Amino acid sequence: MNRICVVGVSHRTAPVAIRERIALTPERARCLVGGIAAAGDADDAIVVSTCNRTELYLVGGQKRDLVAVAEAELAAIAGERDPLPEDCLYRHRGEAAIVHLFRVASGLDSLVPGETELLG
Repeated sequence: MNRICVVGVSHRTAPVAIRERIALTPERARCLVGGIAAAGDADDAIVVSTCNRTELYLVGGQKRDLVAVAEAELAAIAGERDPLPEDCLYRHRGEAAIVHLFRVASGLDSLVPGETELLG
């Protein structure tokens, strides 16, 4: 089960200014996932990007530490001039990543509890 991880920022961990720096358009999210797949760093990748969170879920991958891959990708999106503060990122592996995913999908981890934006 440790083959899955999530690294991200949300309304719980980062102010709006930081969340805006790593918010992704659908096209940019597709490019990010495609780049990770092309590099072979993970077997699967999914991006969740809303106004209140950006998360990168990675599965598999034996070449590199998945959390390190996700952190590097989010840091690159944020830009090198102004690195992301270390404490704004959260990281979950294995069962904790799966529990987090279900909390996000169900609206339990939303700014407005119960909202269903991600399910749409």
